[in-house]
Amino acid sequence: MELEVQRHERIMAPLQLVWEEMDSLEQILAKTPQISEYDLVPGGQKAQGTARLAWGPVKWTLDLEVEITEFVPRQRIGFSVDAPSLEVRYQTTVEVAPVGDNETKLELRGHLDVRHRMAGRMRGLFNEIAEDQAHSLVHRVKVKAEQRRLAQERLLQ
Repeated sequence: MELEVQRHERIMAPLQLVWEEMDSLEQILAKTPQISEYDLVPGGQKAQGTARLAWGPVKWTLDLEVEITEFVPRQRIGFSVDAPSLEVRYQTTVEVAPVGDNETKLELRGHLDVRHRMAGRMRGLFNEIAEDQAHSLVHRVKVKAEQRRLAQERLLQ
């Protein structure tokens, strides 16, 4: 089973502030509520983590492997989340581009690939997880960047 997720958002903050909210694996993990615990591997490009998933009566605790797969400063970051026990891989790319001095366009594209036979039957669960992950990451980046822009503007007054 494969699922695609896309999110587009215009953020009222300069590119640099938006980028700083998502420029590392630690920033991304901190904005991903599905991952309840994580430990960064030295170097900061990989992490081991745990996710607790619940959908109706179905509850799973999964070990995860998370890794930065692409990094172009102030333009694009890509990462993957693997849950080997369910044969699940979620690959995400987030791109940012300036729209003006104080506005940034953010685009997230995610691809979820579920190979486990039983997990593949739970399309609704995995669709909900992928959608929630995309929404949470984009929303949290937006809120934090806009809050920082407002704080900077107040300091300059």
